[in-house]
Amino acid sequence: MLRAHFPSSMSLRVLLLPVILIPIVLLPSVKAAAAGVANGFLISPVTEYLTVNKGTTQTVDIAVQNPTNSSVVAQAVVNDFIASGNETGVPRVLLNGSAVPANNFRTLVSRIPNTILTPGEKQYIPVTITVPKNAESGGYYGVVRFTPATNGPSSGANVGLTASVGTLFLVTVPGNLSKKIELVQLSAANSKGSPSSFLSYGNVSVMVRLKNIGNVYAQPFGTVLVKNMFGSTVASYQFNNTTPRASVLQNSIRKFINPLPQKSWFGYYTINANIAYNTGGGNIIIANASFWYIPWWSWLILAAVIALLGILGYFIRNRKYRHHRKHKG
Repeated sequence: MLRAHFPSSMSLRVLLLPVILIPIVLLPSVKAAAAGVANGFLISPVTEYLTVNKGTTQTVDIAVQNPTNSSVVAQAVVNDFIASGNETGVPRVLLNGSAVPANNFRTLVSRIPNTILTPGEKQYIPVTITVPKNAESGGYYGVVRFTPATNGPSSGANVGLTASVGTLFLVTVPGNLSKKIELVQLSAANSKGSPSSFLSYGNVSVMVRLKNIGNVYAQPFGTVLVKNMFGSTVASYQFNNTTPRASVLQNSIRKFINPLPQKSWFGYYTINANIAYNTGGGNIIIANASFWYIPWWSWLILAAVIALLGILGYFIRNRKYRHHRKHKG
């Protein structure tokens, strides 16, 4: 059991760049958009989670539909992706020429032939993944994108990289797997999503930053409670409670920000987090953090009271002074 204490304080979009960003199921809030039309294709499924043993092969059928009024040649393009550095869960898709990760997804995928789709036609295109016997255990992550060949079936299948849509693959190769998450930060956050231990206006959120130091993706889950200064629970939520759960890729940090219900916050609060990342494995992170919420208007009241006391004190002192002078005279 890990303990930590912090004091008060996811349409895929392809760009003409060596490295590109796309939103994926790792950011579940926009997952549905990835299943829509992009450059004339409808794709299903959006994401595939697979476990493929060493020395074996698995085939996944991807449904590709042409909803347009013209025939089009669908060409598959396979790319790896890795975690980006912005902690949002939006990964970097590595185009040809980019440095490849140690666990290279592209090397596992067999060649996918071009497919001609007539207007309105849907075909199931097989994607075959073969893991060699000597492959490294761990996670292999990639995307199989579909984009029109620019000049039809006899064009040599040049890929138009202006737009595409595809299926994301998170492949686990069993063996010496290490699934381990570390807590980087637990904190209250202001309405802009910045961590803060002292708030005076706006809504309150809870920020959790987790680092994956294993060799396979993890999907953490758990419970977060917020208690007031009297120990009463004023807010609670199930951490990473989406379908599917958001993933943290290995060698990356992911930031989760969960807004709390709007309340009349006032005083001192404690955040209690219990986060697990290995179902049935007993790996639980227990962490606490605290914050103060003093509404801005209370400062105005305090300033008014201080000013009033100052004025009252002045008059009392002045009156005593005049009384003293009168008696002295």
